[in-house]
Amino acid sequence: MAIPPTGLGARGLEHVPLPEAGRAASFVRGDGVRPGIARPDPRPAFPRSDLRSAPRIERQPLPARPAVSNRDRWDELLNRLGEKYNVPPIFLKAVMLAESGGDPYAIGDDGHSVGLFQLHDQGYGYGMGDLRFDPEANADRAARGLAEAWRACVAAGYTGEYLVRAAYDYSFNPGGGFSWQGDRVVAYMNELLAEAGLPPLS
Repeated sequence: MAIPPTGLGARGLEHVPLPEAGRAASFVRGDGVRPGIARPDPRPAFPRSDLRSAPRIERQPLPARPAVSNRDRWDELLNRLGEKYNVPPIFLKAVMLAESGGDPYAIGDDGHSVGLFQLHDQGYGYGMGDLRFDPEANADRAARGLAEAWRACVAAGYTGEYLVRAAYDYSFNPGGGFSWQGDRVVAYMNELLAEAGLPPLS
């Protein structure tokens, strides 16, 4: 037989061919136990009095860990990429917050856009597959494209809010820079500028 007998020295009903199981089932009592097979004792192996006298373990609060929000968690990465590609990290952060809120596992656009910068599988994320969920790879690909757009828009003479919208719209999110998505990027940009003590975009 391919399946070994149970530890009780007899085959359980789940270990036999169907015809044999049907015959054996006719001998099972109403409580589900086959005659001749001992039922395990449900009682604990030690007396209840031992439970009462056992030493109690006091609950200790978990040690406090500094909370780093998704919003600020990626600052070091964005600063590094801003320097690498010569694009303002504050712009990268505003786009990231508008796209995913800083969630590296965010999924949008019916599964086509994923990660920190919501790289689309037919856009900047083409050919990356699941690597788009890697925060470093996702942010690097996005920063490269956004930096190209930023430089092109600066060269065209754009400034302020129009520069932010145009750079976001350029090739990273065509049409998005001049719609509600662009509004979100501008709102995050102004919020981040205010946190840094700088005036809003004009």
